[in-house]
Amino acid sequence: MGGVKIIKRFASVTVCAFFAVCVSAQSKSALSLYNEGQNFQSAANYYRAIESYREALDINPRYSDAWHALAQCSYELDQFELCVQYCDEALKFTARYSDIQNLKAMALISLGRLDDAKTVFNEVLSRYPNDVESRFGLAQLSLFNGSLSSAESMYLDALKRDGTNRKALLSLALVSAELGKDAVAQRYVNQALQYHSGNAQVHFLAAYLALRRNDFVDAERRARSAIQIDSSYDAAYKLLADILYAQKRYAEVVDMCDYRILHNRSLSDAWYLKGLAQTQQGQIEKAIASFNTGLSLNPQDEIMRLALEQIVDQNLPIEDARRSTWAAYHIAKAAEYKRDFKGPFERYEYQRALTIDPLGSAARQKYASLLSRDKLWESYLQQIRFIEENRPEVDLSSFVQTDENSPVIKKSSQQVENEDYIEALDSMMIENLAHTWNVDPFYLDKTRWNISVYYVVDDVQLIHPDAERIVTQAVCDIFRGEATTAVEVDSAAVSGYGEAYRLARAAGKDYFVILSVEEMERSVRIAGTVYSARTGTKTADLSVYRTGNARLASALRRFRQSLLALLPIRGRVLAHASKTILTDLGKNDGIEKGAEFEVVRRGTISTVDSGPGIFYRESDIVGTYVAEVVDEELSSGTFTKRGFYDVLNDDDELVLVKLPSKETQDADGSVLTDTRPAGDADGNAATEAAKEANREAVREDLMVAATETPLIEMIRSIR
Repeated sequence: MGGVKIIKRFASVTVCAFFAVCVSAQSKSALSLYNEGQNFQSAANYYRAIESYREALDINPRYSDAWHALAQCSYELDQFELCVQYCDEALKFTARYSDIQNLKAMALISLGRLDDAKTVFNEVLSRYPNDVESRFGLAQLSLFNGSLSSAESMYLDALKRDGTNRKALLSLALVSAELGKDAVAQRYVNQALQYHSGNAQVHFLAAYLALRRNDFVDAERRARSAIQIDSSYDAAYKLLADILYAQKRYAEVVDMCDYRILHNRSLSDAWYLKGLAQTQQGQIEKAIASFNTGLSLNPQDEIMRLALEQIVDQNLPIEDARRSTWAAYHIAKAAEYKRDFKGPFERYEYQRALTIDPLGSAARQKYASLLSRDKLWESYLQQIRFIEENRPEVDLSSFVQTDENSPVIKKSSQQVENEDYIEALDSMMIENLAHTWNVDPFYLDKTRWNISVYYVVDDVQLIHPDAERIVTQAVCDIFRGEATTAVEVDSAAVSGYGEAYRLARAAGKDYFVILSVEEMERSVRIAGTVYSARTGTKTADLSVYRTGNARLASALRRFRQSLLALLPIRGRVLAHASKTILTDLGKNDGIEKGAEFEVVRRGTISTVDSGPGIFYRESDIVGTYVAEVVDEELSSGTFTKRGFYDVLNDDDELVLVKLPSKETQDADGSVLTDTRPAGDADGNAATEAAKEANREAVREDLMVAATETPLIEMIRSIR
């Protein structure tokens, strides 16, 4: 009996010991998984780290440190909604309130919930008045609101509480530089270098700030120091290559890019910079090869694609067969937009394709189909006639005879369709204005505005060096081939406003634009200040901010719309007979039947002294004109003289006074109205398409919850 009791007691002790061991094993397992995750997280292997943390949480769902670490990894992977969710879970099981709340607030900023983020930061400060990280967060909110001085004050408060804080010193240096306080910025940099000389990022940002003030020697020295401290710091290698490029040391730039590519061939930005350097060396084919490789790795890199297309346009023969390959990208993009019923986007892509491959029948046929869809039959006829006249000749001997008399060339269905349309439309055009008045509208000089676009390199582009030059050229290209607006761009930067004004006025321009580009990882801003070339006064400020895919193309289209809406619709009297006159304004200029104009003596119209719009004296008005017959490029109607004598002459000018009601206008515009001036005499949007474009731009701006800048992006990178 006693033996049985001993056995039972032993079994009970064994079972208890077993469960104790299991519990201990579980606890250790959760901790070891957490530590494993920490190692992965330190190596920036966030996916493996997340896997380890999740396994730890499966064992212990109340493990607050694992929830917090999971939130940190989600933040690094831009999964901000998950980050907020995990922070809330972590807060249930921990007393580490400030760290988790600050991370949650930073994720809220990334989600555009700025007011919610501000509330969280203020809650932290109410409990922990000396918390430095929450002050950093409030400073970032000030930067989003455009208040640099407020952000500076917040960083100074943080620095008072921790005089050697690396993030505070570097943030203050960046903000001070943005405010133009270079000496103050340098003082903060020197302090950061004094306290944190062994930190590679401190030397990296010191190099960046030196490059901003064109101190290439110090910039190169600091970049090389960052590399010596951390030989795997790829951003420092890239910055060093940028510094060498700024000094025109192109051979060294290529070597540096090759070194980066050797270690990671998928670095598309290295291929981009290598292509730029090779272009500057005159090695065009090598540059094309570099850009092609970069685009194969990152097809969404719009600036690299523009750089490639610009050197192709400037250096390769128009007959080069490779042009069709590069144009095919835009044809495919246009097809995507067509499926989504995005007409303006589709039209832009076909225009880009034709810029790259003017002789390409594929792009031109698609472009012609847009014209037919908009019922622009005169322009459609011009395009398909060009296609057929430039179709490659075919050797008849290679075809089989269908009878004993003549060989027959095998024609595609598209070719047959084009030939049928040419025949039908030629007969239709007998009664149009061009035939009636014996005028060929496609050879008219319809230039009314001459604008120069300049850029000033006054900032460092960390993502795409030379972005200002490439985007400025792209602004010029989107007007190319359109008769009504001539936009010229200088191939080199101007030193500033003074040089731009001098050049534009000497060239007799109407306006000049000084362009700037701000590029972030996921957004871009194109800003331009428009000036009168006659007086040098400001006409307007234009700014376009876009995020998401195809953001640069979207920004370019919107910038074009904004500029065209400032330019009054102007025309010219081509001929007159009795009370009927022929003008060079038509449907493609946004004109409809019933449009009213004032007719002004030629050479008497000038831009106003300041602001948009035009000026002419009342005494220079010779009468009024109302459009009655409106073709695509021409219109005719009734002229009513002003005064007793009829002093109307050919080449007198027309200024739009009033368009018919909006019910008669197409708010979506057309493939040709996209590129024509669309303003009234006061420089306000006149056509319904231009007004709708302005309304759409407002809607797009409201959709952007928070506008990032390169400064914010740089500060957020500080660890």
